[in-house]
Amino acid sequence: MRRISLWAAGLILLASYSGPAQQKRTLREVDAEGLEKAVADLKGKVVFVNFWATWCAPCIAEFPDVVKLHQKYHARGLEVIAVSFDMDAPTAIPFLDKQKADFINLLKKPDDDDFGRFDKEWAGALPVSWLFDRTGKRVFFKMAKFDPAALDAQIAALLGLGR
Repeated sequence: MRRISLWAAGLILLASYSGPAQQKRTLREVDAEGLEKAVADLKGKVVFVNFWATWCAPCIAEFPDVVKLHQKYHARGLEVIAVSFDMDAPTAIPFLDKQKADFINLLKKPDDDDFGRFDKEWAGALPVSWLFDRTGKRVFFKMAKFDPAALDAQIAALLGLGR
C-alpha cells in the first residue's frame, strides 16, 4: 500500500511540474542611433534587420520566414534583429512568443520621429528589411515582403555555405 502511495505522489508531482520557469520576454526600446549601434556591435556576423508591426498584414505574413532564417543560420553566424513598430511592448510580445522569435527583438521608441535616418532610402513603409555582411556593409534592402528563397541563398553565400 505504501508503495502505491509513493508512486501516486510521484505522479502528482510530475504532473504539476511544468519544467523550468520561462523567462518573461521584454522589449528594449531603441532609437535610430541605438539600432545603428546594435548592428555595429555585431560586426563579424551576418546581420538581418527587419522592421515589422502586428497591425501590418504583410509583416505578419513574412515573420515566420524571419524565424526560419534565424533557426537555419544562427548557429552558422547569422544574427537577426527584429524591430517592432507597435506602440508598446504588450502588443508585440504575445506575437513574438507565439512565433518563437528567439533572436534580438527591439521596440521602436514611440517618440522617435527620426527613425528614418537608419537608412535614407527607406520611405517609412513596413515591412522593410536589410542584410549586412560581416564587415557591416549593407548588401540587401527591401521595402515590402522579401522573397524567402532569394534571401536564403544570399545569406548562405555570405556565410560561405554551399546550398
